[in-house]
Amino acid sequence: MSIISFLSLNGTEVTEQGRTISDSVKVGASEVELDAGITKRYIKTNKRTFSFKWEWLPTIKEDTIDNREARNWLKNLALTTRGKVLMNIQLSPVDASESFYVYITDYSEDLIRRDVQRACDYYSASLSVEEA
Repeated sequence: MSIISFLSLNGTEVTEQGRTISDSVKVGASEVELDAGITKRYIKTNKRTFSFKWEWLPTIKEDTIDNREARNWLKNLALTTRGKVLMNIQLSPVDASESFYVYITDYSEDLIRRDVQRACDYYSASLSVEEA
């Protein structure tokens, strides 16, 4: 199996199964008007934000296609972590991986299906993080 993208949080690899990623840059700037009437913008910080969404995310890693951490681990991380999390991400096989310290800003999930025979539930889950 070829790895298209890679994500790890606190040194633990998270599954690619059904995952989509979107990222953006949040610009922290202030504008100052000078005596001459000219407005200058001073950029204080640029913070990247990432949104991850998983479709058909199983509850445990043994049921994922790549045997990486799944819904139970993600939910536990999101609900118990209050500080910074180390995130390593590689968006394509030719790019180098990038490391960020991030804060988890949002986690949500919806149950899609319960598979009673396999004792596995499937979720649609999303996780949002912002660079520290």
